[in-house]
Amino acid sequence: MPEVPAVWTAPSAPASEPAATAVIRTASARGPEARVREGLRPIPLRPLSVLELIDGAIGAVRAIPTALLGWASLLVTGLALADFALTWVFDAAVRAATRAHPLITTDLFNNTTVQYGRTAGVGTFGLVAVNAMIPIACSGFAVTVLAGLFAEPVKRYVDGASAAPSTSTRRPTEALGRLLALAALTALPRAVLVTLYAFATLVVVNDPNGGNGGWLFFVSIVGFPLCAWLTADWAVAAPVAALENSGGFAALGRARRLASGGRWRTLWATACTLLIATVVTAPLLICQYYIGSVHGVSDLLDGDPVSAAAYWWLAGYLVVLALVQVLAAPFRAAAATMLYVDRRFRREGLDIRIAWARVARSGAKGNANGKGKGKGR
Repeated sequence: MPEVPAVWTAPSAPASEPAATAVIRTASARGPEARVREGLRPIPLRPLSVLELIDGAIGAVRAIPTALLGWASLLVTGLALADFALTWVFDAAVRAATRAHPLITTDLFNNTTVQYGRTAGVGTFGLVAVNAMIPIACSGFAVTVLAGLFAEPVKRYVDGASAAPSTSTRRPTEALGRLLALAALTALPRAVLVTLYAFATLVVVNDPNGGNGGWLFFVSIVGFPLCAWLTADWAVAAPVAALENSGGFAALGRARRLASGGRWRTLWATACTLLIATVVTAPLLICQYYIGSVHGVSDLLDGDPVSAAAYWWLAGYLVVLALVQVLAAPFRAAAATMLYVDRRFRREGLDIRIAWARVARSGAKGNANGKGKGKGR
């Protein structure tokens, strides 16, 4: 059966007539029989709500080849270990600063207390914020790369095509270098924000009585809005690079054009997927916190003397840390690709062209079956 030409790589193609569109939308959205056998949920061929986008991401993960998920797990594990190393270095620097510089407080009765190895107020806020932002920055880098690697399987899922053959994973993995460079570009604003937050926190803890908290305030009011804006603009850059064969600043510019007019919705969908991933992995996060606080891992990272058992607990801590990212990153990457699909639906009528392709494919199949029956007669 001849395949219908691809419709994804023609963003400037004219949309179909409204009358024909109404007919197309009444066609079956389930696609070929392979999808029914695989038990995958169909994608509605219309602009998606946020919940439909998330539901589509869950279904799309099931359509990704197992081998590709395995390679993705290795990448995510490596970045989880990088997250651990960066957090360890930062926490050790804060602990060294607090041990060298006392925290002096005065109560209402003019009683002065001098404490070493403690943070308070802005210093504590910066410490907690950086510890929360480092995993987000590292996982965001991983999600960008995975969104590019998963783009082709998710595209086939949206198209209603059967499962991709095993050789289909070669194409995205060949572009891994380009995706890594693109991920570095998109992660740069978050990396700069985390770095500035870390330096501002170290300034505060090195001089806890110097009133340097204004630096953290300045970084917050400038950095967070800028990062939110760029996150919305570049949320679909990786699928653009993978499916439209563009990279670098061209992919970023194309992603920005797709996001224009829907930045708040794009930012909300991105934040919602992160929130869902956090809630789902909350038991593991609680387990990670318990191991770190109760079994001496936090003391080990701070440089305090610990028992030999703490090193075994450190191994368990790393396993849980990697498992959290391995479970959450594929879903977030698939959601980023589904967000790209939704933006194409809304801005370029890609849903109409896919529907036309499905109808043409069904017509070609019907013609082939009719000719077969005619020959049988």
